[in-house]
Amino acid sequence: MILKPLLLALFIGALLAYAFYPLYTFALAKTGKPTFSSFLVCFLVLLIVIIPAGLLIKVLIQESYVIYLLVKQKLAVGLFHNCTTELCMAISEFSQGEWFSTQLKEIARSATTLIIGKGSAFLVNIPRLAINLFVVFFTLFYFLKDGESLLKRLHTYFQLRYNNYVLILGRVKEIIHGIVYGFLLIAMIQGLFGALGFFLFGIPSPLFWGLVMGFFALIPAIGTGVVWVPASLILILDGVFQDSTSLILKGAGLLVYSFIFVGSVDNILRPKIIGDKAKVHVAIIMLGIFGGILLIGPLGVILGPLVLSLTVEIMKVYLVGKKSKENL
Repeated sequence: MILKPLLLALFIGALLAYAFYPLYTFALAKTGKPTFSSFLVCFLVLLIVIIPAGLLIKVLIQESYVIYLLVKQKLAVGLFHNCTTELCMAISEFSQGEWFSTQLKEIARSATTLIIGKGSAFLVNIPRLAINLFVVFFTLFYFLKDGESLLKRLHTYFQLRYNNYVLILGRVKEIIHGIVYGFLLIAMIQGLFGALGFFLFGIPSPLFWGLVMGFFALIPAIGTGVVWVPASLILILDGVFQDSTSLILKGAGLLVYSFIFVGSVDNILRPKIIGDKAKVHVAIIMLGIFGGILLIGPLGVILGPLVLSLTVEIMKVYLVGKKSKENL
């Protein structure tokens, strides 16, 4: 019960320790000093992860409110400018219909409220945030420094058979590698490229849409196309209705850019990063993401699939062991 409020901070510290462990081993090889190497990695994590994350949250709060106002404005004046053709008028009438406009406003309002609420709580609740950050870096420091020796003792602590321990530990490493690098890192890269593309082609609030694309990239059955395909088509249609070649080219350029640099990243990088051994079933990833979000919030995107995948592996080891005993 005492540790319960700190479990997420402990998990983030452990996850960061895993992600940055190669950097720690590199620093240790150069310096030969575990304490100094661990402290150096903690300092780098503060510079390249924590501080940018705080600034990103501030920008996302601002951009989400801008999007909400933009949606209200578009619904009031129409989705496209200078609407004269029958198709354009039909689309505008549909977008201004009571059911569609109400649903779209509700979605925009809910998303904006969620981001502003979570972001404000993150920025305002300084004392709790400071404690959790301290626990994150405390955990990160000692997991980097002593994590390897801890792993060597785990099979004794849990009183597992050595073969089962080695099997579970191997799968844990493969699954963490697959989820952290094969899903989370790929989603971050897709979100980053998506935000860059929206910025280059003049789409409002690129960081917000980059975050949305990063989230959808985590869900195998959906993907980033639910964001960049409609955005590209809206630009193209707006150019057609306004007889603007520049808008048509901009929409086509965004479509080609997103297809190459956002949509294809998943197919190109993921097989090279995770290979065959670390693959996790799509259903486990999807159920883990949605269940994790409903249970603990945004961090459930990572924690949900990880816990669900490890639970499946432990059940496999248990069932195989039980079946072997029954055969004997």
